[in-house]
Amino acid sequence: MSGYRELFEKGMGFAAFVATGLDAEQEGVVRAGQNLAAAGLSKVTRQRLATLVGDYYLLVAGEMWCPDCQVNLVALDALCAAQPRVRLAVISKARAEQQLRERLGLTKVSIPLVVVLDAGFEPVGLFVERPQVVIQGDEQTLAAYKAAQLLEATVTDVLALMERAEKSR
Repeated sequence: MSGYRELFEKGMGFAAFVATGLDAEQEGVVRAGQNLAAAGLSKVTRQRLATLVGDYYLLVAGEMWCPDCQVNLVALDALCAAQPRVRLAVISKARAEQQLRERLGLTKVSIPLVVVLDAGFEPVGLFVERPQVVIQGDEQTLAAYKAAQLLEATVTDVLALMERAEKSR
């Protein structure tokens, strides 16, 4: 079984991941990116990102055909752009099923699956499929999410995992 570091190193970056998609899938990413560029990350989120002191690695299991991946990977790429101490690599759902499912104690791999790794490539938390505001929200919240209007929620959910890891040091 491969270690987290090896899986991360074998993963692809955001641009390479997007390039694997069909035109319609890539257009979904472009629309989400335009929404995020128009809204930007809030000042509070940018300040929280700036206070991170550790290096983190986002090992993401995803597929371009997945609408949740299209939306959330845009948000994760923005997180990495805003805080260079955080890096991202994408592996396939199939590889995650083989290499991560059992190790993480999952019954199945829902995508995107984000394994937040610390500087030593040890897991500090998971983000699975959708941000908590969407999981706990109503139909309007889900519709806003699907329209890529809640991208910051993905960023703040993943950021909270990193902040929790820093507090437990």
